Amino acid sequence: MNDLTLLCVHGYPLDRRMWGPLSERLGRDGRLRVAAPDLRGRGSSRHPATGLHAMSLFANDLATDLPALVPGGAPFVLCGLSMGGYVAFEFLRRHGAGLRSRIKGLVLCDTKAAADDAAGRAKRKDAIEAIRRSGIGAAFEAMAPKLLSPSSKGAPAEALVRDMILSTPAETAMADLAGLALRSDAFDVLGGFDRPVLVVCGEDDAITPVADSEAMVAACPNAPFVRLFTVPDAGHMAPLERPDGVAEAIRDLVKRI
Repeated sequence: MNDLTLLCVHGYPLDRRMWGPLSERLGRDGRLRVAAPDLRGRGSSRHPATGLHAMSLFANDLATDLPALVPGGAPFVLCGLSMGGYVAFEFLRRHGAGLRSRIKGLVLCDTKAAADDAAGRAKRKDAIEAIRRSGIGAAFEAMAPKLLSPSSKGAPAEALVRDMILSTPAETAMADLAGLALRSDAFDVLGGFDRPVLVVCGEDDAITPVADSEAMVAACPNAPFVRLFTVPDAGHMAPLERPDGVAEAIRDLVKRI
């Protein structure tokens, strides 16, 4: 499918630049174009930050922007990392039926289908208060050590992660966290999805470890193809840290569409 688009949704507290290395690799063979928007309240997004960035709000923004991101009613594969995965689930829940003929597959990177438990919601609240007190630097101090594999120390990915986090407005990060705490369990979405699915997880991912990915794979009984790709020497940012391997796994998925 030469007109197929990979529609990539970034994670928290990042922006569309995280998909740059993967886009470069996928662009080499010309079979798959990449569209990677900035979510509300950051970068090039035309949608301003609000007090609460519910995953449904992000999903509706994505649907509104879809004609510009994937023009001409063309087919696409939906791809999300971490928070971007939660946005993808909500997009499928709200808009999947109307876009059934266009959505050809799903790529879930370093994410999970379970909602936050009480302890997770408490941690989100604490993170919001830390940013309110100390600014976006608090998010950097909390998140940066968890995002990358130790093998990425000193690599270009480390500098990019730093820049993405520190470029995120504090009000945007706090609104993201508030929305993350309220998101819904998404196992029902996976259970009803009947297109090919690729689940990617860095083997060193401490935020959404491999067990979370295995649970998503098990929750896709109606998908004609499901693959779990565990990425060596990668943490929570597998497509950024190891774009060659992830690009090859995506190419393999596209062959099955």
